[in-house]
Amino acid sequence: MRAIVVHEFGNYKDVAKLETLPVPEPGPGEVVVRNKAAGVSFAASLNIAGKYQRKAPLPYIPSTESAGIVHAVGENVTRVAVGDHVMCSVNHGGAAGFCKIEDVACFKIPKDMDFAVGSAVVTSYNTSYGALVRRAKLQRGETLLVHGAAGAVGMAAVEIGKALGATVIAVAGGETHCETARRHGADYVIDHRQEDFRERVMKFTDGRGVDVVYDSIGGDVTIQSIRSLAWEGRLLTIGYACGTIPDIAANRLLLKNASAMGFNLGHFFGWSPGGNRRQHIDALDEMAAGVLDLYSKGQIKPEIGARFPLPQFVDALDAVINRKVDGKCVIEMSEEDY
Repeated sequence: MRAIVVHEFGNYKDVAKLETLPVPEPGPGEVVVRNKAAGVSFAASLNIAGKYQRKAPLPYIPSTESAGIVHAVGENVTRVAVGDHVMCSVNHGGAAGFCKIEDVACFKIPKDMDFAVGSAVVTSYNTSYGALVRRAKLQRGETLLVHGAAGAVGMAAVEIGKALGATVIAVAGGETHCETARRHGADYVIDHRQEDFRERVMKFTDGRGVDVVYDSIGGDVTIQSIRSLAWEGRLLTIGYACGTIPDIAANRLLLKNASAMGFNLGHFFGWSPGGNRRQHIDALDEMAAGVLDLYSKGQIKPEIGARFPLPQFVDALDAVINRKVDGKCVIEMSEEDY
């Protein structure tokens, strides 16, 4: 099979190489999936550079999200069978013709679901669903502020927020990205390149503020988001795309009786200290089922903003980093990759 392989940490343009490797064999409790599509994310560039919070063991294959068809199963595998269409949370290894993973990392998807959509759902939509439903407990009638609303997880948060009955205020940069947020259901859209988002939020809410903030940006955005919270509001910290982890002044939370909470989907997948995906399989299945239910009802419509062939992995990552993609960027496999 063909795969993108990283032998040393560094700039992805220099160290991410297309190579030929043997097709993996499943062990007990493992599944080999014939990948049809895999997600490309900003986090992949940090991983390749060795700057991510969880360093990959070298050498490794990038991409932690894929979708495809079950090719082979090992002993004691009952969740899936050969021929099933699945979306997968891959420890590492999505950018390859085949990947080997634990059976609990596979979730069946409808046969009519685009594999590219499946690769978007497994991380981006499960992250937003888990954050908004499991952690923040967003309620019908509340107001949700979503940063990075044209990106993969932000778009998911906009759609899920609307499906839950919230009023959604989306923040994006530039008219193209703002239009994407509108297209996916945002009630109000703020162009942060042209407007102060806090001022606009307070205007939209008649000075009350928002009940929940979905923040994947970090830095000063987080600080201003706390100031944008309503009484007893909740801040969800999801990631730090701006590169700066903010220091939160506790008195800001005290004054509004507010909460700051994180959501790390990777913990459920066993990617953080103390994480064990087999311990969390019920929670993972619940989140995946919730997202797939919304999909079946047409309440979420994941957007694949760009598709690249496997050999153009570096170009795909370039497009993500330079914010040229709305929604999810994916690589798709061809017969040459198997």
